[in-house]
Amino acid sequence: MSVSAFSLAMDIGIAVKFLYSSNLESWSWGMNILDYDLEVQALNKELLTARANMSGSYIAICNRLIRKAKEVDDIPLLGYSYYFLADAYYMVSTEYRKFNSSLLKAMEYLQTCGENMYLARCYNLLGIDALSHGNFELSLDFFMSGVKLCNDDEDELSAVFGLLEYNIGQIYYEIGEVKKALPYIRSAYKHIRRDKKDSLYYRNLLFCYCFQADCYMLLDKPTSVKNCLLGIKRLEDDPKVNREYFQDIPVLDIRMRGNYLLGNKEEFEKYSDILSRLIQTNKFPLDCVEDIFGICRFFMRIGRVDEVVYIVKNIERSINDMNISYLKKKHAKLKCELYSMIKDEKNKVKALEEFYLYSVAQEKDSIVNYKFFTDIRTKLSAIEQENYRLLKRAETDSLTGLGNRYGLNKYADEAFEKAYSEQKSLAVEILDVDNFKQYNDTYGHQAGDVCLKKIAEAIAHKCSSDKNIHAFRYGGDEFVLIYENMTDDEVMNHAMELRDRVNELKIESKAQKEGNIVTISQGIRNSIPREATKLWDYMYAADNALYEVKEHKKGEIVMLHKAVISQESLEEAQYS
Repeated sequence: MSVSAFSLAMDIGIAVKFLYSSNLESWSWGMNILDYDLEVQALNKELLTARANMSGSYIAICNRLIRKAKEVDDIPLLGYSYYFLADAYYMVSTEYRKFNSSLLKAMEYLQTCGENMYLARCYNLLGIDALSHGNFELSLDFFMSGVKLCNDDEDELSAVFGLLEYNIGQIYYEIGEVKKALPYIRSAYKHIRRDKKDSLYYRNLLFCYCFQADCYMLLDKPTSVKNCLLGIKRLEDDPKVNREYFQDIPVLDIRMRGNYLLGNKEEFEKYSDILSRLIQTNKFPLDCVEDIFGICRFFMRIGRVDEVVYIVKNIERSINDMNISYLKKKHAKLKCELYSMIKDEKNKVKALEEFYLYSVAQEKDSIVNYKFFTDIRTKLSAIEQENYRLLKRAETDSLTGLGNRYGLNKYADEAFEKAYSEQKSLAVEILDVDNFKQYNDTYGHQAGDVCLKKIAEAIAHKCSSDKNIHAFRYGGDEFVLIYENMTDDEVMNHAMELRDRVNELKIESKAQKEGNIVTISQGIRNSIPREATKLWDYMYAADNALYEVKEHKKGEIVMLHKAVISQESLEEAQYS
């Protein structure tokens, strides 16, 4: 292989397809397609099969699922269905406006029900779309928004995380930062491999190989290119992998240019001839257009200019159907290069005029696109704020403003898991107001509510002093505090300070036998959780400690390290 041929292969960089995908069975947020009736399950299976095969029936099947979702009035299913409809318009159609409207509907429904996995996929599609319009900044912003959603549960959303990393790598590739693109694609490959249930699992692995090969060609690493081509061949030989994937334009392109670089003339000619026939006759979806532009430039540089003339005319049909000024401008630029090379001045002048007109049109499109993307941001932000308000309302005790029992259970699950995995101490305190029933009987329920509010304020003040303390109203006059990663002495000091602060409130109480002020009693358990330990185990021990206080002297604090009161546990207990 000649040096000039090698250099040429390095010089022609062509971005491969973006990645988008779907989970075969379930959702990350609690919805499982198997919980629906047989009609929905059958439609879902039909949809995913059509998607995996890039079938022309994909759009129609999505619309059938949407009708079913409307019929049963199911918001998560509507979000799911509209996501796939947007995906279908992007993958197998040129109806760009329908893609936009379907995606917006999907995101509104998914944001409402809090379905992070498919919402992240929507951001992935938005990022791809923005990049197709030349909006690199917006594209990166959308991809990073998707990554943020995935960070909440990286294990569950591993495949989606991989897709987003892949596409962020595409942005670096597009701006010429190939070395920065490679770490993203390598990480994407690792994440994608962790989810073999994905209906496009093998296709996405295939495009990871293609993207890496493209980068290695630009970085002048023929050995790495060869390894990537071998990876593609291994997938092709795997009977589980759809044969049609290997007829996709980006795959044929990488195999053509890779073999050209390596000097494999026979393989190069095989793939170049297949590509040439394919792109001179067919219409193409949005994400093939950039690849075809790159293939045209490659053909021009190796002397196959006559084929490019036909390709340029053929692809114009698809571009006109998409009506995206950015792509029309790039098409006009390609025509300028082609007609300059073959010295066709008349068509060159016409192409230059088109380039100017589409540049102006792109500026107008950018304004429209920013408006569309801004509308999405505004609507999603409003939905997110409303969801947050409702969530806080659901997790907050209306009287005291502290977390309620639901909030306690939700927080405790995370706190126990963290303490166990990091092998750090966790303390649970139960406190109640001494003789509160008598207080209510004496002063009335309104006064009782005021008393609880004042004590809750003292508890909230204690929480604000240390980020590792969280408090909840458990019910009636009982409160629960969780202390994370503290020694016995630290927990006891906080508990005593809280007790003293309540005493300093000097809330009058004739129900008290001593002091005539409201006091609190506190029971605590502090230890490193075991694997099966849950909140109930700690609550049981803390309640036993509280019982010990009530039996002997109210207004005191007892800390245990075991669940059951025994002579041994009492001897080990700490008192104040």
